[in-house]
Amino acid sequence: MASQIILHQPESEKIIRYSLNNSIPATEELYRKLIDKGFFFKRDHKINNYTFDFYSPLLKIAIEIDGYAHEFTDVYSQDAPKKLHIHSLGITVLRFTDYQILVDIEEIIRALKHQIKLSKHRKYVV
Repeated sequence: MASQIILHQPESEKIIRYSLNNSIPATEELYRKLIDKGFFFKRDHKINNYTFDFYSPLLKIAIEIDGYAHEFTDVYSQDAPKKLHIHSLGITVLRFTDYQILVDIEEIIRALKHQIKLSKHRKYVV
């Protein structure tokens, strides 16, 4: 009887791969919804060394879509310097999971409208 070697993908790698595969539909869904609601956000906008999923220069609001991979400590820690730098530029970052977008996108829009109302850079009438 020959022994069989079964290669197992590390659990965290499986989760990250699943998250990446499912974040694309979430990103597309949010982009369509933003357009439908009349919001102008640039996609994959780069500020210095950091890229945001969506960014409004008028509002100084960035939207980041986090997959499940962001739940891991090492991924979360990598975001810390980014948070400090972006905050120093006066940019507000709204973070949502791909799951939130796919399950309750209207809540995302409500949160965005709320942030716009709070923003001193407000250019939209909400």
